[in-house]
Amino acid sequence: MTADTVDRPRAIDRFRSRQSGHPSGLIGRIFGRAMVKSTADANDRALALLDLTTPRAVLEVGFGQGRTAEILLDAGHHVLGIDPSPTMVAQATRRNRHACRDGRATLRRGDGTTIPFPDDSADLAFSVHTVYFMPDPAATFTDIARVLRPGGTLAIAGRTSDQPLPAWMDPDIYRIPTADHLASMLTAAGYDPIDHHVIDRGDHTLHLFAAHLADASRPT
Repeated sequence: MTADTVDRPRAIDRFRSRQSGHPSGLIGRIFGRAMVKSTADANDRALALLDLTTPRAVLEVGFGQGRTAEILLDAGHHVLGIDPSPTMVAQATRRNRHACRDGRATLRRGDGTTIPFPDDSADLAFSVHTVYFMPDPAATFTDIARVLRPGGTLAIAGRTSDQPLPAWMDPDIYRIPTADHLASMLTAAGYDPIDHHVIDRGDHTLHLFAAHLADASRPT
């Protein structure tokens, strides 16, 4: 067995991890389509943490192909979205092109840290399987709090490093926090209370966080 043969799985793992975190090009479009199915349940569970009984302005951080944005739009909500991948922005915009044209959806490319929307422009926010890829999650949580109106809720769904991770996930790309560390970052960003639920998915454990802002205060 040659060194190249030994190294090949690691190279494949890094490639898969990079495309999962930042889909690009033709392969990225394929990964994006695959992730629609694999992340659907987590997205639906994140939405279930939000009060969507009346029309709301909802911020999605990491919208991927735009499947969940489409669900929100079909239910009468307004969607603000941010994603660092140009490939995903193009696909999500195409999927929700009518809403993007008439102003019901605004889907933008971002830098992965800051949220390019004005203060107090969203009622609710959610992010699914994206914390791992944020350059500075604490800064992003703080910026989401700025965009949320008082009393807003941020729902987060994803893995934590409290359980073993699949071998293919490159730890240099999948920077997965523990549940306690994630909760502490949310607290530091001004969210209180923070509800935490754990779901056994069989092949992995899904952690759900509902982080709330006070009705009449903003994080400092």
